Amino acid sequence: MSATQLKHLHLRDVAGVALVGFVDSELIYATDLVLDIGLELKSILKDLNHNKILLDFDAVQYVSSTMLAQLAHLDREIRNAKGQLKICGLGPILRDTFHIGRFDSLFAIYDDEASALKSFH
Repeated sequence: MSATQLKHLHLRDVAGVALVGFVDSELIYATDLVLDIGLELKSILKDLNHNKILLDFDAVQYVSSTMLAQLAHLDREIRNAKGQLKICGLGPILRDTFHIGRFDSLFAIYDDEASALKSFH
């Protein structure tokens, strides 16, 4: 899968870090689309060879448990590839969701894109 084949994600390379945003925040909780997003995220790691990935949730207000499971699986695959997955742009509702599910202890979470990008180097 090439970058032009990503339907649900925006991808930009910033100094060797794959900065990934979501095309439509509504997609983050539609189960069938969440699975497609999971495949696209894995493609960024495996097909496009990015093992440093920053997910920007700036435009996203809610995520489903299925999406959280996809993120946990992606994190495991990235760690196995000796890479890093970091998250930024969580609003108050998403911060609470990540905290309640203890995902804030699994992921490196940053307030903004700049601080997250800086942490990779």
